[in-house]
Amino acid sequence: MYEQFGSIGLYDLKSGRRTTVPITIAGDFPEVRERFVRVGTALTNGHPSPTAARAVFEAHGEILTVPAEKGDARNLTGTPGVMERDPAWSPDGKSIAYFSDESGEYALHIRPQSGTGDVVKIALGSAPSIYFAPRWSPDSKRVAYIDSHQTLWCVDVDAKKPVRVDKDRYWSRSGDILQPAWSPDSKWLAYAKRLPNYLGAVFVYSAADGRARR
Repeated sequence: MYEQFGSIGLYDLKSGRRTTVPITIAGDFPEVRERFVRVGTALTNGHPSPTAARAVFEAHGEILTVPAEKGDARNLTGTPGVMERDPAWSPDGKSIAYFSDESGEYALHIRPQSGTGDVVKIALGSAPSIYFAPRWSPDSKRVAYIDSHQTLWCVDVDAKKPVRVDKDRYWSRSGDILQPAWSPDSKWLAYAKRLPNYLGAVFVYSAADGRARR
């Protein structure tokens, strides 16, 4: 047995093989122990359902819905150790989209708002990133979103293939320049980005032909 660069290894005198001894030390700190937490004062990213009968929130990495008047709160995810964030209720009221790092990298998850049924999981690309601002199209068939590289994306929920729409030239927090907005017929995605002279301009992206126009 020997120590090297902060790790413990074993050396077999007969074969000459070296193997590293896996050692894991878990700190028994109160703040990292499993426990029940009241999240009423920690609710963020709230959005009402299309009927306003319920609202969806993010709290401590979980996605919750609560009734406006009567009924019970629902924890839709219930995944300690996984970060789920930025929920968005679909216009048809059936689904809730959010970002989840369950796989180790963020993916777009789409879950029935009832809390039952299968979850649709859409990979968002091989390059690691943080994602923001999911925006459903009015027909509930597509979701637009922004990544931390200032790129605007659109994904068809059925096809599950993200399409790059455009990229802003300059970094800004959470894509506050891009801010995508769908047309009422779900055929166009409008957004703003900055030009080389730093001034902003409005663009529209056609979901039909995949082209952006200023």
